[in-house]
Amino acid sequence: MSPLHADQITLRHGQRTVSQALSLAIPDGSFTVIVGPNACGKSTLLAALARLLVPTQGQVILDGNVIHQLPSKAVARRLGLLAQSAQAPEGIKVAELVARGRFPHQGWLRQWSAADESAVDAALAATGLQELADRPVDGLSGGQRQRVWIAMVLAQETPLLLLDEPTTFLDIAHQIELMELLAELNRQGRTIVAVLHDLNQACRYASHLVAMKDGAIIAAGAPAEVFTEHLVDAVFGIDALIMADPVSGTPMLVPRGVSPRVAGA
Repeated sequence: MSPLHADQITLRHGQRTVSQALSLAIPDGSFTVIVGPNACGKSTLLAALARLLVPTQGQVILDGNVIHQLPSKAVARRLGLLAQSAQAPEGIKVAELVARGRFPHQGWLRQWSAADESAVDAALAATGLQELADRPVDGLSGGQRQRVWIAMVLAQETPLLLLDEPTTFLDIAHQIELMELLAELNRQGRTIVAVLHDLNQACRYASHLVAMKDGAIIAAGAPAEVFTEHLVDAVFGIDALIMADPVSGTPMLVPRGVSPRVAGA
């Protein structure tokens, strides 16, 4: 069963068609990673899945309902999104911004609670931000700010997490920490969908890999099944050796160089 899927959607930016008649089912409980070259439609697809972009044709379905027909708070209780280039209000502190992740759980009859406090504390701890809780967000480094946005999404406590290039601005140590955190959340039952550029990280952590090019899905499935030398050549224009990662046993890409097909074009 798929809690979230796109059914024959056409996506446009202004007059430009990005994807046409695209379908994708996110397996329940999966760690789905979407990969592809720049401007191939990865972030546009994620925006549609997150209800930020309305398809000109087709539908995005969440739990059996057309996502754009659901109330915003109902969607926000099911689906958390880390978008690119998020902007924090000027002067807001780290703990205050993370606490905004609890907004979907608030209402006229339900105000701030011990459960909200616990969710924020857990999100700060998971992202290593406890000591920065009282610091203004706009005074942090790019990597620290990225962790604050991730903490806000974690505090939302949704069963579905969508993340657009979550490792942006993070050094390698924090990238690994984040990917391990997402893997642990996935093992605990959350469905994760992430757009990543690092192909080896994608193969190591994904249970379901989606490769895109020119707005279309070229392949989808288990990394060991879809991540081949032919796919890397066709999608990325790279001549590469695919071997087993000596640590995880998952596919690992070792580039030889630009594909002769591309170099000779």
